[in-house]
Amino acid sequence: MPDARGVRRISAQAPRLARDVETEDVSFAHLTFANGAVASIVNSVLSPREESYLRFDFAGATLELSHLYGHRLDSWTYTPAPGFEQDAPPWPPSGEEVPSGHQAQFGESFASLRDGRRPAATGAGLRRTLESVTGIYASAFTGRRVTRDGLTADSPFYHRLNGSPASRARTVIRRRS
Repeated sequence: MPDARGVRRISAQAPRLARDVETEDVSFAHLTFANGAVASIVNSVLSPREESYLRFDFAGATLELSHLYGHRLDSWTYTPAPGFEQDAPPWPPSGEEVPSGHQAQFGESFASLRDGRRPAATGAGLRRTLESVTGIYASAFTGRRVTRDGLTADSPFYHRLNGSPASRARTVIRRRS
């Protein structure tokens, strides 16, 4: 049984268009978390806007992020739900402005090592992220819902995101190079 923060069920589709090079042009995933929260993920390499867009809907507000190749605090929009306009928004957070990107991620990791404290991103948290990604791939390849409990070491997707044996994966890479 997954913990309250874990993904419980994943359904994904990754239609592929017939081209000389097979590519994942559009994909969609629907995640259901153990606590009842849901998430939808849409990815398209065909979007002419080339923007990243995130939307978080909560009981009292919606938080949105729209950006091209990186974001700052002013890239976010906070919209209170009707009846919550009078509440003080929890956005933007207080503290130093740190633009998105690898520099921010590495900076936090190095600072935690220097200060002798546990980093914000731990093995357990990273594992949940990898399980979500693995579940999306497994669902897209099989056309079935995938549960976190099904992503054990005996699942072909546990070791390879396309579910194929290592020898087959090496052959495909050799042919394309």
